[in-house]
Amino acid sequence: MRALASLRTKLSLLWAVSLVCGNCAVSAPRFVLDVSETPKLEDWGRQALRTAKEWHPRIVNLLLSDGFVVREQIVLRIKKSKKGIAGTSGAKITIHSNWVDSHPEDLGLVIHELVHVVQRYPKHEPGWITEGIADYIRWAIYEGKPLKEFPVPDQPQAFRGGYQVAAGFFFWLETHRSAGIVRQLNRIQRGGGYREDWVKEKTGASWKELWDEYRGFRRQLNRTKSSATPIDPSQ
Repeated sequence: MRALASLRTKLSLLWAVSLVCGNCAVSAPRFVLDVSETPKLEDWGRQALRTAKEWHPRIVNLLLSDGFVVREQIVLRIKKSKKGIAGTSGAKITIHSNWVDSHPEDLGLVIHELVHVVQRYPKHEPGWITEGIADYIRWAIYEGKPLKEFPVPDQPQAFRGGYQVAAGFFFWLETHRSAGIVRQLNRIQRGGGYREDWVKEKTGASWKELWDEYRGFRRQLNRTKSSATPIDPSQ
């Protein structure tokens, strides 16, 4: 628990920004729960809504940029379904009932989808950045997942698949290579001005070069872990 608290504190410091922004409209939206199709899941829905209300201002703070305007209303709908997980369109988050039934502990998916509500990017592409940021906030910040537990496929540019792979990549960039890069990427995505060569201007290395560096770091991390001498409790 102490290590988890330390991790969250470190991330909070890396992301620390003021809600006083020169050209931002920051306010609390109205949250609406729709369980008209799934009344039996109302208790879960209320828990999810509380999580969204608690984390919305935090996510806004993490992804704040000039000109950003908070949505007036956010709808959380639990849809009766036999397949699917969740999705977001504009300010409406839809969660599928079959997923809640089989994974009632998974409130983290609400955080991922809520990030999409806050992002408000004019276009989804590059999708790996959009989804990577959402999973970074969900897994690294909300869940407190250690870097060593993020998947890192041994493939060239596997980060372009987004989600947890990209999230771990962003985690490493933030804590070891280029603090603040996620917030900067968010600002660029929100403004619709992303360029592939931007990262080289920022860090001096291309995405591929950074990914290779990250893979090397993770390999070394794994070797260090496996070579650590166990402590004999009898001594």
